Amino acid sequence: MTEELLYLWFGMISKMTHTVKMNVAMKYGGIRGLWNTSEEQLRDELTQAQADGFLEHRDAGKVAAYAEELRRNDITYIYPGHKLYPGKLYDIPDPPMLLFAAGDVDVLADLDPAVAVVGARKASVYGREAANRLSGELAASGVTIVSGMALGIDGAAHRAAMKAGGKTVAVLGSGINVPYPRENYDIYHDIRNGGGVVLSECGLDIRPDAFRFPYRNRIISGLSSGVLIVEAREKSGSLITADQALEQGREVYAVPGRITDSGSRGCNGLIRMGAVCVTQVEDILDEMGINRAESKAFNKNLLAPAEKKVYSCVRLESRHIDDICFETGISVSEVTQILYELEQKRLIKQLVRNYYVRA
Repeated sequence: MTEELLYLWFGMISKMTHTVKMNVAMKYGGIRGLWNTSEEQLRDELTQAQADGFLEHRDAGKVAAYAEELRRNDITYIYPGHKLYPGKLYDIPDPPMLLFAAGDVDVLADLDPAVAVVGARKASVYGREAANRLSGELAASGVTIVSGMALGIDGAAHRAAMKAGGKTVAVLGSGINVPYPRENYDIYHDIRNGGGVVLSECGLDIRPDAFRFPYRNRIISGLSSGVLIVEAREKSGSLITADQALEQGREVYAVPGRITDSGSRGCNGLIRMGAVCVTQVEDILDEMGINRAESKAFNKNLLAPAEKKVYSCVRLESRHIDDICFETGISVSEVTQILYELEQKRLIKQLVRNYYVRA
């Protein structure tokens, strides 16, 4: 079995949480060790449900057939080490071992900067308007909008990003080919057909079971530089995303609401505890070091393909030239020349020798 098919097999196991799967895999020395462990040993040492889950698809022919089915459905699968695996996910405590992707997968190679926008499913008119305005203005400024394609705030954020001509990433809690909720099928369709990329840890035909969504949220925050909570009650699921963002070292932003609105108590509480209060898009852009006027004037599509590839690897945090060469697969001499040209265009700057950041 090749490494990529081993990762695919691991992703096909859908009846356990990612944490449980990883704990079991580590017990046997990793995914390959788990694949090579005898059925007898697995049944002796694991619960029946766990053993059944790992053994159900442990057949090289089945895994290869599944890979072909994904290909026929224009679905890509990525894993740690894959050229499209988002670099930010390496930094979170529980990174996914496999992600299914549909749509413009090249978006994943250039997710900086990105902001997650989440909030109430039963959003008020005020909440929807705030999500529309802020997401649209962020997207127009070159910020990728990440959300969960849920009703309410999530859906408004995705739609606003696409309307502004920007990029968006929808992270599902269901199978990659199972749009959920059905009311947002138009968003799913539009993203897959050019508005961005749809991601899921779940493969084909997986139901949107409730236990999948809290695990999904760590990916939403993990892909982003910060998380914007637009409208949330005191015990909202969006606050779980905010907690995960803090654990991952991401910034948390919150839109304030009236003190009489129960739907804003979660956001007002976050602001009271130190979240950045957002009343205009500049509150986020300034924190991220983005000049709105300059970001609108710069069209990255005007860069040559190699320049675009290198530029996408230069982040808001300094990166060494060796890391850029490794991620792009381009030689040191060529990357050096491209970095020089990007410096001349005032798109990046060299902090100290061989360490670069976006300007």
